[in-house]
Amino acid sequence: MAPRSWLCTWCGSETSLPERPGSSWIAAALLVPFVIPGVVYQAWRLTSKRLRCPICGQSQLIPGDSPLARTWRHAGWIPGQSLPTGQTDPRIERIEHAIDAIAAEVERVGRAQRDGGQRLPPG
Repeated sequence: MAPRSWLCTWCGSETSLPERPGSSWIAAALLVPFVIPGVVYQAWRLTSKRLRCPICGQSQLIPGDSPLARTWRHAGWIPGQSLPTGQTDPRIERIEHAIDAIAAEVERVGRAQRDGGQRLPPG
């Protein structure tokens, strides 16, 4: 069952009528002189799973009832603005911790290689 509303993660707008990729004008222009390419193009447009935001044109739509959309609304996210100051998504904090751990490991391996390729001490 298709969601009733969609949330654009690019511009923050909510819509119930996302656009399909491509253009109906191109489909009509192809259908008149070239029937087969026009039918193929129209079939691609209608079966494409990537929907576009009618406001910004990006294909960054998520269902309006998804956990991420609910989290953003609960955190006080206003469409077109970032999260309020002082409030961060816990997933972003975990990602930042993982990036720090990876950077520390890369630095440790680089130091070991510069020191003559000795056996690396464990983490």
